[in-house]
Amino acid sequence: MRTSSLFALLVSALFAAAAEDGAQVYNTLCVACHGPDGKGLNGLPPLYGSDWPKGLPDRAIKIVLNGMTGPVEVARKAYNIEMPPQGAVLSDEKIAAALSYVREKFAGRAGVVTVDQVKAVRAATSTRVKPWTAEELLADHPFPVGQSLLKNLVGTLYKGEWKEMPDFSKLKPALMEDFNTGIIDPEQSGMKNNYAMIWTAQFEAKQEGKYTFVFDCDDFGALYVGGERIAEIKGIAPVGGRVKEVPVMLKQGSVPVRVEYVQGAGQAVVILGVKGPKDKDFKWVSSAKSSAKTAKPRVSIPIQPKDGVAAIYRNFIGGTSPRAIGIGFPNGMNLAYSADNVAAELLWSGKFMDGGHHWTDRGAGNEPPAGTGVIKVSDEQAILLDVGAPGAVIRYTTEKQGADLKFTGTPVAAEFKGYDLDKLGNPTFKSAGEGFAVSDAWVAEEASGKSTLTRTIKVTGDKAVTVVLARGPAVTGPSDGLTDVGGLLQIRWLNGVAPRANDAGKSLTVTLKPGESAVLAYNLR
Repeated sequence: MRTSSLFALLVSALFAAAAEDGAQVYNTLCVACHGPDGKGLNGLPPLYGSDWPKGLPDRAIKIVLNGMTGPVEVARKAYNIEMPPQGAVLSDEKIAAALSYVREKFAGRAGVVTVDQVKAVRAATSTRVKPWTAEELLADHPFPVGQSLLKNLVGTLYKGEWKEMPDFSKLKPALMEDFNTGIIDPEQSGMKNNYAMIWTAQFEAKQEGKYTFVFDCDDFGALYVGGERIAEIKGIAPVGGRVKEVPVMLKQGSVPVRVEYVQGAGQAVVILGVKGPKDKDFKWVSSAKSSAKTAKPRVSIPIQPKDGVAAIYRNFIGGTSPRAIGIGFPNGMNLAYSADNVAAELLWSGKFMDGGHHWTDRGAGNEPPAGTGVIKVSDEQAILLDVGAPGAVIRYTTEKQGADLKFTGTPVAAEFKGYDLDKLGNPTFKSAGEGFAVSDAWVAEEASGKSTLTRTIKVTGDKAVTVVLARGPAVTGPSDGLTDVGGLLQIRWLNGVAPRANDAGKSLTVTLKPGESAVLAYNLR
């Protein structure tokens, strides 16, 4: 018998013994959490189909020795775990046998773990007194990168701030780089906020047929396949609620793919996967992974006014600042008021809010309004000191700042002072600064067959104050007391001091002296 054959038989015999011992250890200590088939029990993560036991064994050894804590993604599903350490109760031999069993049975025969390997890791981590986190483990032991379906991946970086998809042909690239991994990842930009990326590559269609692409991102972006834009993510919201799943018929061969992505602030995520004619699951070409097929169905909890009383929503509302108060009025009109900017920032009609996202997903991310015709009327501090004589109209320049105009008026440190609700849930928002106080009351009404919000703004104190009613959308008017804002909203002056627009048609304001008020009617088209 040749030496190589004898060696192979010895290794096989040693592994069989280890696997037998490992099965006993596993079924004694591990089966209650991970299950006899390795697929997990009682909502705990699986070993079968997981990348965590695969690759070099040091990562798995560390987990058994010191335990693991916190959030972790296993087999494309998120968990938050507390795995207790076993290093004090298990010998090196038992740990080696148990992990060898797991890697053979549940990790695609990833290979034997030796006693010497366990001893080495135990010695190297002997001073460790707390469980590992997923982030720590993957920093030292990253998962091996599989072969990507994208070839010749090139990323191009652009620096700047955009509220909608820019014309990249008019922009100057800040960086262009090849990514041999074939994996799309926003971290390749080297930036945190305020940038855009374009990735171009060749997708290899192994056969002719239907390919399904799944695309999502945070903040916004677009996907092109074969030179045609097949999916676009608009606006600013977390991933999950806007995911696009698009079938495309492709011929066998190389197909150009282009991903455009814009990141403003906060979380940066791009998700791109594809499923071929014979594939059961999506294959991922992005560092982040998600799937409409495997994701949990979203729970819908409609929030609407009831019995003629307005509904209120205090959580992160997409399109406005973090400290926003949402009011859903019984007449079908809705309002989001920013406590950060002391401003009415969003108005929309129809459905109010869906609480399913925040109330079942631990409050992560923003939830957009549930209705239609959403208009953003302001996104900055809405109270300014009057720069002229008391009662004079605030002055403006025509210096462009993005899509807005620069005010020569002085923003004041107006602080939000809370709000009151009447018996029908109609709110009065309160704010104040040095020498002035502002009350901003909203009442739902029906006037001439239209759903209307009547707004009454009052100023007290000893200083004149200018309140910005709209800034950003095109302002037409006022004409006969009626102003059109962005083609979606009409503001009609009813009583008190009348509002005025600046010359460039970008802002509508009302300036009130102490003791004065303005009464306005809001209608959505």
